Amino acid sequence: MFRGKSLQVARISLPAFLVIFMLQFLILPGCGNGKRDQVSQAPTELRGQEREVPLKTLAQGVSSTYGRFDEVPASDDLPPECLVITDSEEYERLLSIASFQETPGEVDFTREVVFAALQGPKNTGGYAISIMHAAQTGTEVRLEVEVVEPDPGSMTVQVQTSPYHLVTAERANFEPRGELLFVFVDLNDNRISQESAEI
Repeated sequence: MFRGKSLQVARISLPAFLVIFMLQFLILPGCGNGKRDQVSQAPTELRGQEREVPLKTLAQGVSSTYGRFDEVPASDDLPPECLVITDSEEYERLLSIASFQETPGEVDFTREVVFAALQGPKNTGGYAISIMHAAQTGTEVRLEVEVVEPDPGSMTVQVQTSPYHLVTAERANFEPRGELLFVFVDLNDNRISQESAEI
């Protein structure tokens, strides 16, 4: 009779033991020293290393001669040309071949760098280009460029255009400095071009 009671207790105790054993795996992970939280925050901390680089518009418009005098006419489906200009010689050369509708101001290249986005010659209106944002992660600087084109078949004015946008950024806003890779992307994160330059 005594033996029957111990078997009955064992039958009741085993399921209770299993329930308690399983509950510890559900409850105890919420307790602890916080190391689990540190692991889940690591990706956020990596993204936090991205630094915004403030930009200032130097000139923007739709009328220039950039790309019009090339020996081979530019195709309409070519991507925009994006440039990193770090000295006055490059800047003066761009100004001399582009004849922008709005004359860009002077640039102090000891303190600033110029970024240019040039859409090239177009036979209709409805095109525009803007450098929207710049951010640095390590030695890579990503510049987001908005490229506007008319919808296929839409009514557009028949006029020769060549949209452009020139912006400046303070050299002091880049960290680290030195040889940096500048990657120009559209708003869908498709790469337009890239170029290395010393800052």
